[in-house]
Amino acid sequence: MPAAQGLLLVILTHMDCCLRCLIYTRISKDKLGDGHGVANQLADLEKRAEARGWTVTHRLSDNDIGVTRKDPRAAGACRPGYEEVLRLVDARAIDIVYCWKWDRFIREPLDLEYLIPRFDQARVRFAEAEGTIDLGTDSGRLAARILVAVAKAEQERKSDRQKLANEAAAIRGQRRLGTPRPFGYREDHVTADPVEGPAVAAACAALLGGGTVSGILREWTAAGLAPPQQARRGTSRWKLTSIRMILLNPRIAGLSVYKGEIVGQGKWEPLVSEETWRAVRGILEDPSRKPPRGVRTLLGGLALCPCGNAVGGTVSHTGRHIYRCIPVSRDPAWAGGHVARQAAPVEEFITRLVIGRLSRADAAGLLDVPEGGPDVAGLREEAAAIRRNLEEMAADRALGLIGRAPMLAATDRANGRLAEIVAELEGAARENVLAPLVAAENAAAVWEGLDLSRQRAVIRTLMGITLLSPGKGARQAFSPATVQVTWRQEG
Repeated sequence: MPAAQGLLLVILTHMDCCLRCLIYTRISKDKLGDGHGVANQLADLEKRAEARGWTVTHRLSDNDIGVTRKDPRAAGACRPGYEEVLRLVDARAIDIVYCWKWDRFIREPLDLEYLIPRFDQARVRFAEAEGTIDLGTDSGRLAARILVAVAKAEQERKSDRQKLANEAAAIRGQRRLGTPRPFGYREDHVTADPVEGPAVAAACAALLGGGTVSGILREWTAAGLAPPQQARRGTSRWKLTSIRMILLNPRIAGLSVYKGEIVGQGKWEPLVSEETWRAVRGILEDPSRKPPRGVRTLLGGLALCPCGNAVGGTVSHTGRHIYRCIPVSRDPAWAGGHVARQAAPVEEFITRLVIGRLSRADAAGLLDVPEGGPDVAGLREEAAAIRRNLEEMAADRALGLIGRAPMLAATDRANGRLAEIVAELEGAARENVLAPLVAAENAAAVWEGLDLSRQRAVIRTLMGITLLSPGKGARQAFSPATVQVTWRQEG
């Protein structure tokens, strides 16, 4: 009998030594970026596998990757190492999946129910360094389900606590922790960056002066600025959506936000005034805002054909840039001809007119400055007082100190007044598109420094243009009489 038991022990030991072991390691956050956490797990598991007599055939890792998700089938999209483990399990290329702790591999209850039949069908064992979870037995599966359920509950409690903390911090105006540095600020998230901060302010001024997001993208790219989030991914390219998000973020006006709602004043340096930001937001969120026709040319979509239709910039069959009456929008009842003429001499003529008008001594009269503008400081104080009153009414309503009908009526009046204040502040912030040129000693130099969209805004403000046919003969000299200019303001 002892001899038989000894023989059985030798056979089982030999079988155990033949087990093919896959070591899987994972760390949610590798703060130093050197992979030391997964390296420590691997070294420990290597020793333990050797002590158990397992042959390590595969080593897979997901470093600096979390596991929280709703669909376990989507794991491969975020954890390539995990996906490879499941491929090897399905191929029955391994006998054991070995982890330092079970939650390195499993976190969601859905994960577990997804993995149990998969491991069972492939007859693969799941093991952890010091645990007892074994998905191959009913008791092991029970233990696994209990542990995963407890972990999930704690995760949800932690999430609720974090949400409450984030909301309270936002109301107090504290900066958010654990997020990338916002563009325009230094690493402390509070101090304005000496280069990026003014760039944000200049971008707001550009939009208020008739500029475009595309123009801002080109300016920031030419200046060597890069989005902090993209830089961490190894690229410095801007996207239009990224610039919109920066300029629409109330943070640049020193406002604290929680879940998209302004909840207080932030304890960081504002890059622009609140009224400027609100004016910019009004422009960017205007549903009628869309790129005009001919936006790549100086006069496309601005100048008119004698038929009253807009002209567009295009290229002739000889390769010359021309302005042509846009065919798709022509009035079929028009009996006369439609214009098509070279763009360069017309653009040069209009440019000389603009610079000449804005260089005159009386150019300041073009600026529309209303008498006694709005009291910006007073409007801000009034808006803050209204918001405080709304918060107090909400608290009183929760305590039953005020009826529903009186509260709704007061809230409607308060919100109506807030809307009026916001409109006044936006109007106070809108920059006259002519101001930079009128104030400059050299209007020509300022004009050359404007991007195309702002040059177009200046032309649109100053004049209306109708292009007439230059007559037959491509070599005819340019005649100013073929460009009719109607000054919108006294010329």
